[in-house]
Amino acid sequence: MENAIRQSIVSRRYGKNRVMMALCFIAAVLGIFFLSVILVSLLYRGVSALSLDVFTMSIPAQGSRGGLINAIYGTVLVTGCAILIAAPIGILAGTYLVEYANGSKLAEAAKFLNDILLSAPSIIIGVFVYGAVVVPMRGNSAFAGVLALALIALPVVNRTTQDMLLLVPNALREATAALGAPRWKSMVMVIYRSAWTGILTGILLAVARISGETAPLLFTAGYSKFMNAGLTGPIATLPVAINTLAADAGEDLKQLAWAGALIITVAILALNILARVLSGRRQ
Repeated sequence: MENAIRQSIVSRRYGKNRVMMALCFIAAVLGIFFLSVILVSLLYRGVSALSLDVFTMSIPAQGSRGGLINAIYGTVLVTGCAILIAAPIGILAGTYLVEYANGSKLAEAAKFLNDILLSAPSIIIGVFVYGAVVVPMRGNSAFAGVLALALIALPVVNRTTQDMLLLVPNALREATAALGAPRWKSMVMVIYRSAWTGILTGILLAVARISGETAPLLFTAGYSKFMNAGLTGPIATLPVAINTLAADAGEDLKQLAWAGALIITVAILALNILARVLSGRRQ
């Protein structure tokens, strides 16, 4: 009797396990299928839209030849300036929270706020920068876009820095202290050297995230069909250009949108692969 009950329980468990495994398999297949459809469509439409003009000419008016060089330049400029602001602040803030204020109420509050900022929708940050910068300046500008993207990248770098520093063994800190090394020298020569690949991985992931952001740039950097080399006026970026061109009635401009989508997808894919390579090397 007991054996029969035990076998019944085991068979039910095996049945539930098979059902859950089947559901997981179906979900994985569906996810891969839809992702493959998107990538194949992107490659098919994007590759056919690529030409030398895409990399040498600015966004055109409808019915004329043109490219995306001003949007590519704008993306590189805004993303690069944003990460130059976010990376050092995020690294230093993460270092302070782990190495100097770990366990304090200030550190816990700062970590909590960082997690909130990390999960906040990017459009909320865009609206905030719009009210704080764009409205007082009475116009969109690349500078406002830089600030918005920096606020998005900052919590990513901060959290990654904290996680990487927490992985450094305390034995290294104790050894450098026993040798009489100053705290700052221990941080620079030992702690950072042990965690630099992980921190760099976090920076690359932050770049990959902000380079594809559209919503905050719609409110801040705006859009322009002309090349703007500075930070004071509206500037075109690839995500906003794709959004604008895809909504246009002209088929030639829609083709440019496909080319831009392919370019930004390849760039983000390359950054993610590089981040994984660095992460694997650290391990």
